[in-house]
Amino acid sequence: MGQVISVVSGKGGTGKTSFCAGVAVALCALGEKVLLIDADSGLRSLDIVLGMSDRVLFSYADVISGRCSLKEAAVKHQVVKNLRVLTAPVTLEAYESCDRTKIPELLALAREHFTYVLVDCPAGFGSDVMDFALASDRAVVVSTPDHTSLRGAQRIGNSLVKEGLENVRIAVNRVRAGMINTGDSVGIDAAMDAAGLALLGVIPEDKDVIACGNLGRVLVLFSRGYARVAYANIARRLRGERVRLLEGVKLSRK
Repeated sequence: MGQVISVVSGKGGTGKTSFCAGVAVALCALGEKVLLIDADSGLRSLDIVLGMSDRVLFSYADVISGRCSLKEAAVKHQVVKNLRVLTAPVTLEAYESCDRTKIPELLALAREHFTYVLVDCPAGFGSDVMDFALASDRAVVVSTPDHTSLRGAQRIGNSLVKEGLENVRIAVNRVRAGMINTGDSVGIDAAMDAAGLALLGVIPEDKDVIACGNLGRVLVLFSRGYARVAYANIARRLRGERVRLLEGVKLSRK
């Protein structure tokens, strides 16, 4: 039986979608069968980041409504073995018109066929976020190391814990050592304190993340940057391995 991990953020622009794609590919590299679900109706972008825009036909709403099976809707990635992607409805109206009470059934079905299911939730605190996150086994809050983002991380983390989701951790993204040293960015320990969440991992600022996302390229295949290593470290931690926080990772001094 697999596990479902919802990836959330208190505000937009934290790099949540890139995080989902990077960690999913890293898990596949470790031999896991992974399903990526884009839960951001109307603003879906996982297919763009993974270079699959011309391949997705059905959404999770189609599966819930019985118009197609999970196998038909979850599209194989053209390069990464063991990775499938289930996209969101094109419009928010399509999401709202489907039977959202069946989302737990959808995730239960996904657990039967995949070892890991990563859900790229919309930013914020909407019902669409809670529908997926509260039916998950755990959640990861992605935040950048700035006060506004961390405040949002604290709020969404507290909301999930209050609703009964016990395993909620934070991943601090786009970290630059130089800005921490000059006081222009929050340090890692301070970020953990501000969010009130246990730390899952740290991802350094890496221009390759944006470049690969814009070109629809898989980061691990086209980059030698440190974000790629950080995603791999996080994937190993999700599997229960003990990995040093910055193993093989160097933070930018700029």
